[in-house]
Amino acid sequence: MPRNESHLDNVAIVVAHPGHELVVHHYMERCRPLYFCLTEGSGGNGQPRLGSTSDLLRSVGATPGSIYGRFSDREVYRFLLDGNVEIFTALVSELAQSLIDGDIHCVAGDSMEGFNPSHDLCRGLIDSAIAMVESRTGRVLQNLEFAVYNDPSGASDSAGVRLRLDDAALQRKIDAAMAYREMQAEVEDALHRFGKQAFASESLRPGNSRPVLEQFETTPPRYESVGEGRVASGRYRHVIRYREHVLPVFSAMGITAQYATR
Repeated sequence: MPRNESHLDNVAIVVAHPGHELVVHHYMERCRPLYFCLTEGSGGNGQPRLGSTSDLLRSVGATPGSIYGRFSDREVYRFLLDGNVEIFTALVSELAQSLIDGDIHCVAGDSMEGFNPSHDLCRGLIDSAIAMVESRTGRVLQNLEFAVYNDPSGASDSAGVRLRLDDAALQRKIDAAMAYREMQAEVEDALHRFGKQAFASESLRPGNSRPVLEQFETTPPRYESVGEGRVASGRYRHVIRYREHVLPVFSAMGITAQYATR
């Protein structure tokens, strides 16, 4: 871990769904962050999981922020399908003001992986809110991201912050994950795919969505093919497309212009 531990001071965690914070459980133990999540995590079954996250936040000393399970997953998808970009630009302003009011120095949250549109929107929300805070205050915020679907151990050469968990910290993390009853299937899948030791370190990289956005210009994100399969099975009626539904939100947030000028 770097000697400079500014990433542990005045931290905000921003995620798309409750439960994502399990990936950085020990980091949250260390920094006791202000925590934001876009949805209540009901997914397709309509059962919110904020209660389990509230229990977890209390156990690590974190504090819920103003945006805490604001929407259901279905509402977010409907906003995208209806082209309701104003909902998301209003969230950017609200998050930015909360970061200013909380004197936040570091923001960590979901990376852009192309696995779920809400995850990617969350990353856009973070990047845009940080840019707004920096423009309004002249302060530079540290911007970190962590994988939610991909290998949680991350690439060692790209990690801006890397925490190595001792046996006790790892066991607390696994126990917290297994106690999160709504996510047991996801936890067991992650343990099967990556193994327990992959969770013995936590990697937070400097936020950088530009390579993923460039990739989306030629290769559709995975959530499009997943959506096509679910529409074909009759589970969903519509497929969320990057160019048609997500890109306009990024454009309204100023994300595409932000990367074009760098």
